[in-house]
Amino acid sequence: MTLTDIVLLVIAAIVASELLLRLPVLRQAQGLGEVARKSAAVLASKRISDHWKERILPVYSARMARCSVLFFVLLCCAVAPVALVGLVAPGGETRWLDLLMQPAALALLCAVSIGYVVLRLKVMRG
Repeated sequence: MTLTDIVLLVIAAIVASELLLRLPVLRQAQGLGEVARKSAAVLASKRISDHWKERILPVYSARMARCSVLFFVLLCCAVAPVALVGLVAPGGETRWLDLLMQPAALALLCAVSIGYVVLRLKVMRG
């Protein structure tokens, strides 16, 4: 791993972390969990008739599908900068993707992302 690779990994990690903080990824995951809990509660309820269960469960399924797709799209948007750096990385996209599969590169991405998020949240709180 060269110095250029390290700098590009750090930049990609910071941009991806910032996008994760700014995009409503967590809110989307919470919405998905809420719909799943409601669906499970309806299924477990003895007070709700099978007729109404048959009517409401497809609605919950559609909501869960929408939340899942949106969650996936948001995650792709947040991770896109890491993949797009390969366009400017020395050696091209193939070498960049090979680099991303190395444990040292993954560890660096994780460490920089965690450090950035912790520092940013401390600065935001004051």
